[in-house]
Amino acid sequence: MRRFGAAIIAALFVVGVCAPATFAASAAAHPAVPRVVFIVGPAGAATDGYRAQARAAAAIARQYTPDVVEVYSPDATWPAVKDALAGASLVVYMGHGNGWPSRYRDALYPISQDGFGLNPTAGSGDSQHQYFGEASVGAEVKLAKNAVVLLNHLCYASGNSEPGLPEGTLDQARQRVDNYAAGFIRAGAAAVIAEAWSSPSYFVRAILGGGKSIQTAWQKSPSANGNRIAFASLRSPGYVAQMDPEHAASGFVRSIVMKTGLAPRDVLAGAAGSALSTDALGVVAPPAAPTLTGTGITLAAPDISGLTTAGSTVSIDIPFTIRDRKLIPKGLQASVRWDPISLAIAPVDPAADVTPATTPATSPAPAASPAASATPAASATPIATAQPSAAPLTRTAPGVGPRRKAIIDAPAAGADLVVPEAAGSVIAPTAVKVGKTSIGVPVTLPAAPGRYRLTITLHDGDGVVYDDASQALIPALSVRVTGDYDASIDVVPAVQLTAGQEALLGVRVANLGRTTWGHGPINTPSTTIATAPAEAASVVARWIPLSTGAALGDPANQSADAKLPIGLAPGAKADAMLGLTAPTAAGDYLLVLDIVTPDRGSLIASGGDPTLVRVTVVATN
Repeated sequence: MRRFGAAIIAALFVVGVCAPATFAASAAAHPAVPRVVFIVGPAGAATDGYRAQARAAAAIARQYTPDVVEVYSPDATWPAVKDALAGASLVVYMGHGNGWPSRYRDALYPISQDGFGLNPTAGSGDSQHQYFGEASVGAEVKLAKNAVVLLNHLCYASGNSEPGLPEGTLDQARQRVDNYAAGFIRAGAAAVIAEAWSSPSYFVRAILGGGKSIQTAWQKSPSANGNRIAFASLRSPGYVAQMDPEHAASGFVRSIVMKTGLAPRDVLAGAAGSALSTDALGVVAPPAAPTLTGTGITLAAPDISGLTTAGSTVSIDIPFTIRDRKLIPKGLQASVRWDPISLAIAPVDPAADVTPATTPATSPAPAASPAASATPAASATPIATAQPSAAPLTRTAPGVGPRRKAIIDAPAAGADLVVPEAAGSVIAPTAVKVGKTSIGVPVTLPAAPGRYRLTITLHDGDGVVYDDASQALIPALSVRVTGDYDASIDVVPAVQLTAGQEALLGVRVANLGRTTWGHGPINTPSTTIATAPAEAASVVARWIPLSTGAALGDPANQSADAKLPIGLAPGAKADAMLGLTAPTAAGDYLLVLDIVTPDRGSLIASGGDPTLVRVTVVATN
């Protein structure tokens, strides 16, 4: 027994005394090495190319250091990126860029600008992205001393704007360069290099290989243009910003903001990585997403108060119950996604219509419609814009005199039967208002009328998306977004009548637009006599034959109408009865219902959807 105890004591001595010595020796044998982090955010079709460039540069980095970490879409979430960046000496980011000045905001917005475009949640694909701007980078990231950040293929970072947009002035470019570097410098970077087109491989080798200076490496880069512009950084005092545009004052594709005299040896001397801190592949597993499960909260179907008029701002209310309100997360945020199901036809403005006979041979492009001018997401790649098909060509056949026939050619290309969905790609969380029984989410409705699928995503106080179990608590909605002149007509979908039979069809009409329908008598100030009589809107029905044998008879019976209350206000409803006479020929018919107002005319002609009733007319016995 005594010998057994001695053996145990000896074993404990080995574990307690010898093991720390072993660890100490191991630590001495493995001094700090540079940590190099490669980040590829979701950038649509460009993502595969970015991943390939990052992997090639990562292979170069591993020639100089074992601590190489790769965080790629679809798993490049903010928690994963933030964890990977701790103590990094060299950071490479490729993906979407969102900077300022830009056309999307009137002032710098640190929450989402001048940082990363990342996956909202792990496994979310390469299309949807969420911006974590300089506010998050500067406050939550701690890089190694004298770290270098490489920003490749971003919009705004090197002073550019976006493909398809004007790049702006030299002064705007200088501000973009200075702004984009500021958050990374706050996080500890000694240099921020932006290259709009080049891969990161050259600078990875130049920095880790211990060249003479960062300045020399930048000026002798294969992408150098020889148009150096230098100025003192306003956002980061003590730093110098430089640009190397393709031309003297345009083509802003290269920039650097750095400490004067910075050399690769300074970067390597500040190394804080470890040869033991990463696995063989250097891939960081995404941290667990935050969750609402366990709080006891239950969420009901969202509801939108007020009219859902295109472009308007409304509140989406999410009813909830919870036993302990102390478990409601602080700083709860939410984002919305509008996926179009079917868009309304754009209304035609007769005043802007130009007949072919008066159209000049060369004319300026028409102004963009409100739907077309909706703000797109800041992007790292060119935005594909659908071009309208060419208008039919109107020409005149050979002949003499005014009776020549007009020939209208078909469009040059047929319409596509399958088109990509025009879904929003940017996840932009906003703070919610937590009331006693509901969570209020302020949103701006899409600019184009139509029917949309609305998906609400919940985020924690840092903007990080909650896990799938939490998102499943909120059902998606189908939302009809209405136009300035819009309506709903509630009526039975189908009915059967006897040939020639008279009927009264009850309808319920709602004004879903922005203006009142019709008006009362209008009097001048000097007289009590109405200078304009009262006018009301009408609900109108028209018969259309569908089947063989169906035919319209007496023109007087081919349509019917009923007056609505004068001055029907937005959001108001009214009931009406339409007096119908069925056609005398048996068959299948459509009854097309429309709204006609004194000031806007036909709702259908303005782009609204018709309301249809299928009518079966049977022969009399």
